Amino acid sequence: MISAGLLAQCKLYFWSPSGRRGLFVLLVLISSALAVIFAAHATRTRYASLQSEQHVSDNLDSEYEKLLLENSVWAGYNRVDQLARETLQMRSPDQTNLLIVRPEIARADDQEAVL
Repeated sequence: MISAGLLAQCKLYFWSPSGRRGLFVLLVLISSALAVIFAAHATRTRYASLQSEQHVSDNLDSEYEKLLLENSVWAGYNRVDQLARETLQMRSPDQTNLLIVRPEIARADDQEAVL
């Protein structure tokens, strides 16, 4: 396998100042590469989550629009009028039963007296 002399030379090299610098650079390079891999994975995961949430949001918006349309149909004037006539037996009043109330217009004399 690896001879004892080669191991001794490696040991001497890595414990020398230039060898320590090389080892430090290698460790920094490996840690930087791992950080890039982790950041790329986290970005992809979050982007997939964002797309999933946008899909849910689109579905909810579509359902909300359908509910608004259904609400406008149920609250339409014709439907309310039909229910009032059929269910509650309501009807429009005759002309003889109508009473028109008009507000009184205050005269200028009365307004001056109030001031």
